Amino acid sequence: MVTVAYASAGVLPALARDLAAQSSPPEAWLLVDNSPQSAPLQPDELSGAASRLRLRLISGREGDGFGAGCNRALDQLAEEHWPGWVWLLNPDTGLPRGDELASLQAQLRQLPAQALVGTAVADGEGGYESNGGWFSSGLSFRGRRLQPNAALRDEPAAPLALDWLSGCSLALRPAAHQPVAARFDERFPLYYEDMDLCRRLGRQGAPVLWLGQPLIVHRKGTGSQAPGPRRLQLSSLSYLRFLRRYSPGWVVALRSLRLLLLTLLRLPLRPRCSLAVLQAMLTVLREPA
Repeated sequence: MVTVAYASAGVLPALARDLAAQSSPPEAWLLVDNSPQSAPLQPDELSGAASRLRLRLISGREGDGFGAGCNRALDQLAEEHWPGWVWLLNPDTGLPRGDELASLQAQLRQLPAQALVGTAVADGEGGYESNGGWFSSGLSFRGRRLQPNAALRDEPAAPLALDWLSGCSLALRPAAHQPVAARFDERFPLYYEDMDLCRRLGRQGAPVLWLGQPLIVHRKGTGSQAPGPRRLQLSSLSYLRFLRRYSPGWVVALRSLRLLLLTLLRLPLRPRCSLAVLQAMLTVLREPA
């Protein structure tokens, strides 16, 4: 189990309790702290559940993104020659039933070792998140999103093939892939790193599969806090880089123009945020195509 945290002390104790209560506890829980200077994590903050888990706290680099944090944990597992599956879970997720890990393990044994596997995610408000979908070559490049329903959730033995999955709840077996290919691209600092990974491994033949069970709850807490302008800059960098890597030129041009116009319209009302987006656009524009 791998969780990347950034100022997540408020939500991690609940996840720690859920993991400690699993009927089949994880072999180890690697917790990567991406705020070691501004808000360092302490094992005793996890309400005592850490003592019942094989918790391994890894100090990341201040402000690193989700992909960089995951890579740090995956690299450490590779050094230890870990051959099995790794389940990536956001810090603000929950496993309330107590059998989610056992359910996932049973299904993973039936799936190809190269698969990328996502699970259903409840939004905590009675609905379900669209945490996967299919790519399109048009303007709506990720517009075909999964809409979970009761039929899908009740069919854990029938994985659904998608093009991309959310990193909120994502399982993979790193040793089954080429070492570099099974890592996130850290040029996507905030969002789109999970889509990029699915796209790259999918092109190499890896099945991208979604399971209706187990059902994970997304508590939507402080899993990836960052100041508004900084967050917008990072997310805009990821968005534009993803477009340039995978979309036709005309899609990149139209979507970039739309982003530019919206940013300029908001400039008088939100100058700091707008300037952050403009800085991201300039950075990407200067990068090699």
